[in-house]
Order: sequence, then structure tokens, then C-alpha cells
Amino acid sequence: MAILRVPRITSVQRAALLLDVGEIVYDTDQDTFYGGNGVTSGGFLIGQSSGSIVDILTLTQTNIDDKQATLSQTPLIPSSVILTPEGGISQIYGIDYIVTGNLLDWTGLGLDGFLEAGDKIVVQY
Repeated sequence: MAILRVPRITSVQRAALLLDVGEIVYDTDQDTFYGGNGVTSGGFLIGQSSGSIVDILTLTQTNIDDKQATLSQTPLIPSSVILTPEGGISQIYGIDYIVTGNLLDWTGLGLDGFLEAGDKIVVQY
């Protein structure tokens, strides 16, 4: 039996890498493994596919005042994040909201002024 030890790096370090096919790293910030395909900057999440993470956030007054909310994980491709207010329709990335790291932000964008404390939003990535 062999033990495979892979490099342990932070999300910031990983995001700057272009992992080759067959390379694997362990992201210490997210406690998860990423593999390389030679194309995807930062690698791809091993064991989960795009769109498999769903956060259901109940917005607080602080979220409304700050015009942002924290996601449970950092999306691999921020522009692929889908935000849907509960009972509403999906919003448009870059027009209604943006994602930076694991922060969902709607400052000065389409959702600014429309969300209220207690609203639930469904975020998929």
C-alpha cells in the first residue's frame, strides 16, 4: 500500500496555477482536492461537478446594509454562479450581482434596493 502526498496550497496560490493533466493539489482553505486538465486556471474540483453546491441564504439586516453575503465556498468560475431569490427568477451575473472570492455582492447593481432582511436567496455554483 502506498501513500500519495499531494502539495498543500491556499486558494490564492492555487488560483494562480495552471495544473497539467494528472496533477493534483490540496486546497487548505477549502479542505478539498483540485486536479489539472491543462486548461482550467486553478484546476477543477475533484469529486464534485459544476453546479453541485447550493447555498440557501436568509439575508440579515447586515447583509442588506453591506449589500453582500458570504457563500459557503469559493466558486471555481464566479460568472457561473446562479442567484435566484426564493419565489423569483434567476438574476443576471454582472448586471444584478457579482462574486469576488466567496462574497456575493450587489452594490450598485440590479438587486441593490430590492432585497430585504429575511429574504431567502438560492445560490448555485
